Amino acid sequence: MVAFLGGCGFQTRQQAAAVVNGEVISQSDVQTTYEQLQTARYDFTENVVLTALIAAPLLESAVAPSGGWKPDATYAEVMTAIPDATESTKDFVAAVSLIQSQTMTPAQMEAYRTDLQKADISVNPRFGEVVPSDEGPVYFSIGPSTPNWIKPAAPEAAAPAS
Repeated sequence: MVAFLGGCGFQTRQQAAAVVNGEVISQSDVQTTYEQLQTARYDFTENVVLTALIAAPLLESAVAPSGGWKPDATYAEVMTAIPDATESTKDFVAAVSLIQSQTMTPAQMEAYRTDLQKADISVNPRFGEVVPSDEGPVYFSIGPSTPNWIKPAAPEAAAPAS
């Protein structure tokens, strides 16, 4: 399910925040979405933005057989605050609105989780790595990765009492 961007071309590695089933999520999309949300006073981290952008197409696919998710009042309210929203910002808001609406059926959630397990997801190490989770709503997060060659510092020995 998860790989680092090592197999991508140099240009893609430099510009991609993640690649999901061959679709690139650029670092500039993550940054622009983050900035648009901050400007509208929605306080999400870049990692949360990336997490939602990774989940968005998988969520959309899971609800598509039943007619798909339709923009709701939450989506409309946020879009009013971000009139020049980019497509990635709209995707982020749609994913978060769908999750917050809690309208996905158990079958849709199972379809999403199955798609997530089968997904080919590569994350730029700048953002960390995909950390699977058994807890919803997205069942993963993007978290820090520690290369295996970095060892934690040994705790300093206590000075002997004099």
